[in-house]
Amino acid sequence: MNYHFYVGNDNGNSEHDLIIDGQLIQQPNVNCTVDELPWSEEQMPESFVKNLQDQLVATIDSPAARPGMYYVGQFALESGEILDNLQIGIDQKCEMDLPIINTLAQIAAAAVQKAYTEEKKLPEDIEVEVDMVTALPVTQHTDETAARFEKRFMQGPHHVTVHLGMRRVSVRIMFPYTKVVPEATPVIFTLQKDHEGKWRDGDIFEQFVETYQLDKKFNGSYFKDKRILHVDIGDGSTEYPITEGNKFLRQFVHGSHHGAGYAIEEALEEFNRLIHLPNSPRQFFSDVLKNPKHKYHARAIKTIKRPLDSQVKQIVQHVKRQLTKARNEIDVICVYGGGSILMRSLLYPALEELCSEREMKLLYVPAREAVQLNAMGLDAFVRGKIYEALKNKALQPV
Repeated sequence: MNYHFYVGNDNGNSEHDLIIDGQLIQQPNVNCTVDELPWSEEQMPESFVKNLQDQLVATIDSPAARPGMYYVGQFALESGEILDNLQIGIDQKCEMDLPIINTLAQIAAAAVQKAYTEEKKLPEDIEVEVDMVTALPVTQHTDETAARFEKRFMQGPHHVTVHLGMRRVSVRIMFPYTKVVPEATPVIFTLQKDHEGKWRDGDIFEQFVETYQLDKKFNGSYFKDKRILHVDIGDGSTEYPITEGNKFLRQFVHGSHHGAGYAIEEALEEFNRLIHLPNSPRQFFSDVLKNPKHKYHARAIKTIKRPLDSQVKQIVQHVKRQLTKARNEIDVICVYGGGSILMRSLLYPALEELCSEREMKLLYVPAREAVQLNAMGLDAFVRGKIYEALKNKALQPV
């Protein structure tokens, strides 16, 4: 079986958000190496396929990463095994195996699901050709690091065996062309247009429209000529690029090692002490923070408050630095990313005051879209004319 997928791939420090063949997949960005399968008896493939991302076990044989059998995402997080994750502020994503392994595993899983949906049975092997756009933090993105990361995907083929109980499906993945862009910049595409190419409207702008008493027919066309200071808050870094219309202004490249992950790392020891655990991974704490019904949620919030306040103050200082550099010639400050959700109660009032005194608007993206915005932007990019032109130019014979 042969498939072609478009993939927008946001490899975050904490969460892996991909849009594969139009479907959004969100998983903890962790994996662990294992020696044997977790199952010892035959199980029906139907019990695996639907929730395959949550019980993903894959054997990877790729020129770009260490070969082996891996638990990936949620299944790794819940396994109790020693996890591999991205060390915030330390690891260069372009050199790590984790983004390669997790990306290959998720694409292979999506191919297995598609094949099963269409054929109502598991094939023995699948071939997938992938057009992909992914990103590196602004602080790590150079022509050299981008080219190195692109090459790791494009030097395939990559062979992935997806395990469904004792059954296995072999997936061969090829990337004829991959583009690596600075994080946050593709968001300009998705702020303006939806996945159908129409002007975006709806909940994402509701508070913005209400706050600034804008026309009720407001849509993404508003941003097509605006100067936007992006504040993309992740786990391990915050990016502050400035865009004008669809242009990324290179003279304002700036990022800092601040984010929700630093606050979580600082609070983790105290949190573990309060819940009587010798240790627990950062992603577990993150999950507890996101779930108000979790029995440890109140304790998590209590331990995170002070370290979070410190991160917020640092981010506001970096925003001011960018505004000074741009001589306050900014129309909108746009805040999003997984870390923005946790920081909202502290960061929103601080930025609102800043915008008011400097005569600009604040678009603080709602929680539901805040995490997805980068993946949506990358997906819009990979399906667009700019990507097509770059690919045609790159693949032309010299």
